[in-house]
Amino acid sequence: MYQQGKKLYEFGPFRIDSVERLLLRSDEVIPLTPKAIDTLLVLLANPGRVLEKEELIRTVWPDSFVEEGGLARNISALRRVLGDLNSEVQYIETIPKRGYRFVAPVTEVSAEPEVQISAPTPSGNLVRLLPRQRLPPKPSKTTAVLFLMLVGVLVYFLLIRPAPSGALQLSSLVVLPLNNLSDDPDQEFFTEAMTDELINSLAKIEALRVISRTSAMTYRKANKPLPQIARELHVDGVVEGSVLKVGEKVRITVQLFHAKSDKQLWARSYERDLRDILTLQSDLASSIAQEIQVKLTPGEKQRLATARTVDPEAYLAYSYGRYYWNKRSAEGFQKGIEYFQRAIAKDPSYAPAYAGLADVYALLASTAADLAAPLDVMPKQKAAATHAVRLDSSLSEGHSSLGYSRLSYDWDLTGAEQEFKRAIELNPGYSTARLWYAHYLLATDQVDQAIAEVKRAQTLDPFSLSINLEVGWCLYHARRYDEAVEQYKATIEMNPSFSLAHSALGMAYEAQGAYSEAVSEFKEALALPGNPLFPTFGLGRAYGLSGKRREAGEILAQLVQRSQKQYVPSVYIAALYDSVGDREQGIRYLLKAYHQRADYLIYLKTEPVFDGMRSDMRFQALIGRIKNRD
Repeated sequence: MYQQGKKLYEFGPFRIDSVERLLLRSDEVIPLTPKAIDTLLVLLANPGRVLEKEELIRTVWPDSFVEEGGLARNISALRRVLGDLNSEVQYIETIPKRGYRFVAPVTEVSAEPEVQISAPTPSGNLVRLLPRQRLPPKPSKTTAVLFLMLVGVLVYFLLIRPAPSGALQLSSLVVLPLNNLSDDPDQEFFTEAMTDELINSLAKIEALRVISRTSAMTYRKANKPLPQIARELHVDGVVEGSVLKVGEKVRITVQLFHAKSDKQLWARSYERDLRDILTLQSDLASSIAQEIQVKLTPGEKQRLATARTVDPEAYLAYSYGRYYWNKRSAEGFQKGIEYFQRAIAKDPSYAPAYAGLADVYALLASTAADLAAPLDVMPKQKAAATHAVRLDSSLSEGHSSLGYSRLSYDWDLTGAEQEFKRAIELNPGYSTARLWYAHYLLATDQVDQAIAEVKRAQTLDPFSLSINLEVGWCLYHARRYDEAVEQYKATIEMNPSFSLAHSALGMAYEAQGAYSEAVSEFKEALALPGNPLFPTFGLGRAYGLSGKRREAGEILAQLVQRSQKQYVPSVYIAALYDSVGDREQGIRYLLKAYHQRADYLIYLKTEPVFDGMRSDMRFQALIGRIKNRD
């Protein structure tokens, strides 16, 4: 086919045809979205000139309204393929607050006719192959035949021939935070929810390790090359994309990259009604799995194919609820409850909202958080989790939440094991289910297995503060105190303001007999935001164990007095009494903790704090009472 009036631009090792719209590096076609190609062509047509953002947007999107985020996304994609992200600017320069300029030398090749041959790719799209050298104006018949034969062979081997058995396969992925193409800050919640849903859909595939949202979200503002991100997370694939929500419509564009080579493997855009957003996410997950040759089990195929429709307002309220739940703060938990309840009011059949509500109640009542008495909130937690499973038995989050209540409130070890295993079966990449299953393993004195399980959770969410903290906690229960100390220090390096990590480090120092270091950590924790009960208890116990009875007694009296007005876990007071040598009061407060249904009693078998009481028959009887509730 012959074309007239086209322009051929050459710069560095690159070449692009303005009509065929293919960017080539030598003879390799570089995948780019159509709008990224448009952006590049406008820059190449104006080399050395500053193009204002508004001018670029009007030129690239002449018939639609697009925010600056869309342009920035195109520029980022171009810089990635051109190599500007890994070195000094060679091609596209940013002019702050104005626009962009193409700074490399550009050669405009005269528009002579070229032979172009179209060939179908395995996906059915047409790719036009452009020879690097222009053909003579009047080639001989023999030359033309030989050329066509050569191109035919290349087409077969590069595009048509089935991929060999050793074709590229990816076994681990990170979904980077999707880009919000709107300037509306409220849509940041929605965009984050879209990221969460895509991660959750992919995580259901057992053969694929998918980084959890907490770690993925740390790259929201990071301007790092994809290979570097992949190295930090130990993954071989990266998914990135953008979201644009307009009224009741949502458009999501996703690209898949091979991390080591930074090469785009696949790209696709979808536009759906908000009610079909879950179906959209399942379709995306299935397409990505197919592209990277991950084998889906029949159950996984069925779960991905049965996504339900959802009320848009309920879904948005649920998204807000998860956002605030992930903040792990008293204020965040309260807002989480409000939004989950709003989602339930809008759609009483929406199971994830009940699971989210159950998860808030679970953390409110957990020891070390100490924000509510178990008897006040755990019945609500259990009811919400039970209802979530009743509404949707295939919801991993529901089974995980129900397993938590079975373990921490019912002390039903058999039931807890069943629920956690079902949650992991439904979503092997759900790190919270693996974390809480590690709790079950500790409760049943399977300490080495607990460490292995919590480290699996860590591989899924390596930057999660709570999971890194729990790795140290499991090592502490295994009496591997040196390793626990190092793990807690590593967690503190991730966030020096994480009060609970300082307290946990103090507990490990106590177990080592390093009381001055323990006192220092507990005081540091008390100076940071967070509930003061746990570090106060730890400080008092460090004083008691180190022989400072007066200081320990003052803190003990303070906690006993406070317990008359608010919930204070009796396990704290019991351990404090034991540290000053009052075993009788220690046992009495442990029995009180039993009647409070304190979750921490389930770990009495392995908790080093109670080693001094372990030989007491009353202590062993209490363990038996807890076990008999199973």
